[in-house]
Amino acid sequence: MTILKNNTGDFNFTSLLIALLFLGFASCVDREFDEPPIIVDTLDFPATGTIAQLKSYYAAGKFVEIPVELDIHAVVVADDRSGNFYKTLIIQDSTGGIELKLNRIGLYSSFPVGMKVGLRCQGLTIGDYNGLIQLGLGTYQDGSFTNIAGIEDVLIENYLFKGPKNQTITPKIKTINTLTAQDISTIVQLERLEFSSGELGKTYADAVGQNSVNLILTDCDKNEIILRSSGFADFANIQIPEGNGPIVGILGKFRTDVQLFIRDTSDIKFYGPTCNTGPANLREISIQALRALYSGATTAAPDSTKIVATVISDKEQSNITSRNVVVQDATGGIVVRFLTSNTFALGDLIEINISTQELSEFQGLLQLNNVDISRAKKTGTNTITPVVKTLAEVLSNFEALESTLVEVRDVQINKASGSNFSGTCILTDATGIMDLFTQSYAAFANSNFPVGNLKLVGFINQGGSSQAKQISIRNLNDITGGSNPTAEYITILALRRSFSGSTSSVPAGKKIKGIVVSDRTLENTTLRNIHIQDSTGGIVVRFTANHSFNLGDELDIDISGQEFTEFQGLLEVNNVPLDKAVKTSTGQIQAKTYTIADVLANFEDLESSLVIIQDVQISKVSGTTYSGSCVITDASGQMELYTRPAALFSNQDFPTVKVRITGIVNQGGALLVKQISIRSPGDVQP
Repeated sequence: MTILKNNTGDFNFTSLLIALLFLGFASCVDREFDEPPIIVDTLDFPATGTIAQLKSYYAAGKFVEIPVELDIHAVVVADDRSGNFYKTLIIQDSTGGIELKLNRIGLYSSFPVGMKVGLRCQGLTIGDYNGLIQLGLGTYQDGSFTNIAGIEDVLIENYLFKGPKNQTITPKIKTINTLTAQDISTIVQLERLEFSSGELGKTYADAVGQNSVNLILTDCDKNEIILRSSGFADFANIQIPEGNGPIVGILGKFRTDVQLFIRDTSDIKFYGPTCNTGPANLREISIQALRALYSGATTAAPDSTKIVATVISDKEQSNITSRNVVVQDATGGIVVRFLTSNTFALGDLIEINISTQELSEFQGLLQLNNVDISRAKKTGTNTITPVVKTLAEVLSNFEALESTLVEVRDVQINKASGSNFSGTCILTDATGIMDLFTQSYAAFANSNFPVGNLKLVGFINQGGSSQAKQISIRNLNDITGGSNPTAEYITILALRRSFSGSTSSVPAGKKIKGIVVSDRTLENTTLRNIHIQDSTGGIVVRFTANHSFNLGDELDIDISGQEFTEFQGLLEVNNVPLDKAVKTSTGQIQAKTYTIADVLANFEDLESSLVIIQDVQISKVSGTTYSGSCVITDASGQMELYTRPAALFSNQDFPTVKVRITGIVNQGGALLVKQISIRSPGDVQP
């Protein structure tokens, strides 16, 4: 130790004392406020390859096990925090990106965006889902389709290793027309984008029905790309923004469609003005005033004008060409024909810049023609109440009523040949006769029309070489009353086995009868859906509106010509009008007992039916409530127990002892996960 001296050479005790006090104080500070060392995850193995090399093992239409030792280092660029990705991480290195399937929820807590990860690829499986390359472990069978399986929860840490956090992958700045296949599953930034005007006013996805939604984005050169968002995303019910600017997202693919997925809404920065906005300060004119401008020859709408009206046609049911929309305000209605297919839905309130647009007739029907879709935008929703008319009144006031919604009562439908809606049918009431016209490609064209006295709602139409005066319905809900005496019963299992694998229509003249096995009262199913089961099997029926059928109701449902499709792997009869289902009695389905392995092995036949599984243990990666995905395990295997967060019992704790579960065999999510869903906590018994 150095001894301090004063200028005279003597010891300086004051300085020594201060020095000793300082040292003592410093050592106290070290002991008192000593911080624990910061532990940083490091990867203890080098990268021996790249994502590009990994993808070189991919063979279209095949599932290939990686045969060699291949270790890669990459950065997580998307996780499942917002719910827009499910049991999925997107990882990327300097050579590309890939979708990694992992059978775990809450991945973001272990592998967040920005974490560097190491992946040991030997033994993993590479393949694709509808053209999007994926990496997982093994495959599973979904009917006739084979899909990549996620790496099971207990095995994830055998393949995926944590590295340091807060690593940065800078999004590649691109435009829509410069995207390439090498950009798939990577993070990109697309410049000068805005939502197509027809999308404005919509939300990112369907949060109520938990359905994914495609929205159209366009750039200032009118190139388009799909923004796809999950109905389970925490931003699903947020209204999309107006404006223009950059979007950061993960580029995806579904068959021939290129899609963009955001991680959350902060990926969209629409702070600039839109590039497709029409002139400001447009003068609103009524549809009646607009129609009055037409004198029999093609003319132009006044400059600097707009109309604001409600959509009364239904594009979902396709009884109108995809470029056309019928709109109505308080004074009248008109057809608007766009240059491209439109996305406006029944009930949308839209504003259209009609400045100098062509006003002309096509086969006698007055229309605004060749309107650029960018001139129209949704501003809200509205309901038009149809006016009640006799057929004679419709015909005598046809020009004023054209393209408006009317209701006719005590009317009968007939046809010269056949019994379905397609083409021209004859409407008759006590006052007269008129055509009922249905496009051959309408979703309900092959449905049999009901017989007897009916109430019918439709828009007044005109067309054909003879410029026939017509009524067209929007969907089957527009007709109430009557009956379909020609329909015959089909078992639910026979109906299921008739599904071809792609969306089609149920053949004409078919009914099903069964017992409701789902329970709407506790809302572990959407209020438009029921699971109905007969002695042979079960199926989902999705109605066009919320239903009031209860657990145990016996229903008779006319499914003639209804859409027959899968949603997230779950087979359903879709868009069934409520009046097609009639309660005939009450009853009970006796659930059969299966092991989990039995359920998985016979999944397609058991889907939507009630089963019992004995000696089951329920567990969850995080938490103890039913909400979301739990894992159920018996001696034969594992599968998912899924409860909607909206279910009234979702926040209730599940039992930790072995239980007997009664539930509906279900399927859902982006990965078409095979699931069991209970109706109430009473379905879980010790």
